[in-house]
Amino acid sequence: MRLHIISFTQAGFSLSERIRDSLSHGDSDEISLAFGGKIADRDLASFAVTLSEWVQSGFHSGNALVFVGAAGIAVRSIAPFVNDKKTDPAVLVIDEKGGFVIPILSGHIGGANELARKIADAIGALPVITTASDVNNLPAIDVFAAKNNLSINDMKLAKDFAAKMLAYKDKNENDRPQFTLSVYIKNDILSLIPKCVILGIGCKKGKSAKELENFVKENLELYKIDYRSLESVNSVDQKKDENALISLANSLKLPFVTFSAEELNKITQKVSHSDFVEKTLGTDNVCERSVFAAGADELVLPKISRDGMTLAVGIRKADLKIPEDLKNFLI
Repeated sequence: MRLHIISFTQAGFSLSERIRDSLSHGDSDEISLAFGGKIADRDLASFAVTLSEWVQSGFHSGNALVFVGAAGIAVRSIAPFVNDKKTDPAVLVIDEKGGFVIPILSGHIGGANELARKIADAIGALPVITTASDVNNLPAIDVFAAKNNLSINDMKLAKDFAAKMLAYKDKNENDRPQFTLSVYIKNDILSLIPKCVILGIGCKKGKSAKELENFVKENLELYKIDYRSLESVNSVDQKKDENALISLANSLKLPFVTFSAEELNKITQKVSHSDFVEKTLGTDNVCERSVFAAGADELVLPKISRDGMTLAVGIRKADLKIPEDLKNFLI
């Protein structure tokens, strides 16, 4: 993520430059500086911004915002934009003398706590971390999820898990919080969802986007596959301009990837065979072969057909290393 830093005094701007020089590692594009105070030095004129516009622009960029100045300025400025801890960016405050670095928003999922430690280490400041799991030296499930690109099925369950972690006593199993890793819909337990489910799709030319979308979504829901686990939509090269497939990928916000018949024919896993498809496209199977071509290790849903549409669903083994302090809670 990029870092946007705003300051309001000459001393604050000098600290901003120090932070940039300490963290950018020669890439000045990683960190942008802005000045929201009264311009008394012509050298600062090119950095001048309107605070409200700077916050509005930066808040929705997905990058971290750092205020070098009073915490009250930061709180009042970001208040209209704070929405959801899953999407709000990291926001930090640093006093202009560089004594304290304080994350005030999105400490875990947005990475503000980790960034605070990094900045503090770079400038010799004290990171002021206030989240309960951190001050009690407990693992934070949302930090683990964020670092590994895992979705959280229910933020209330995540909050309950964190509360149980604080109250947990090793010898009382009834109090032990639990979570699972799954690509399937779970409603009764905290579930971390890896993005590793691969869709392979074939469809007759001219199929409507709505018909294909309904077909795919009905089957995903029937087999309780969580949409947040989806990684890509895949097919054969001859379908790369098929409007229904492009529309489906856009609807699911997934990349659409196609493979040549030659690439699909190199797949060695057992798949179903169609003489008609082989004669038409040069490969005997589109949906299952494209799933494996995209990196799936196994099929969780073999070929399903309906009205000139085919669907196969595969899963790629997620390469996850569970921290030792969380393993005891994984089921």
